[in-house]
Amino acid sequence: PFNVGSIFRTADSFGVRDIQLVTPCASPEHPRSLRTARGCTGTIAWETRGPQSMVESLQGRQVFALELGGREISSFPFPHEGVMIVGSEELGTSGELLQVADASLGRVSIPLAGSKGSLNVSVAFGIAMHAWYSKVSSEV
Repeated sequence: PFNVGSIFRTADSFGVRDIQLVTPCASPEHPRSLRTARGCTGTIAWETRGPQSMVESLQGRQVFALELGGREISSFPFPHEGVMIVGSEELGTSGELLQVADASLGRVSIPLAGSKGSLNVSVAFGIAMHAWYSKVSSEV
């Protein structure tokens, strides 16, 4: 729940229009989500969908996944409008959603130099949103 709330707060800061959550996922209405979101679950439209419904909703859209093993974030071709798939911290992104991303814009990764092989999901989301926002806003 803390990560979900943090993602909402970060998304609001970068002008994200909506968040689609895939079941199973912590609810944005959970008290811990609400605490870290600091009101942003009310400023961003959101919806919870099943995995198949999510795959279907992404057809024809520009989609990429924030995932290990992708193109380095500094050279990723962020779209002006698109969908970033962010998997769960524990399990990553589902195979079905990775297939959707790979058939579209692919995967973006954050290079790491420390002893850990990954970042907290909400931290990684914040880094990716900053990179996307910076690239798109510099092109306008």
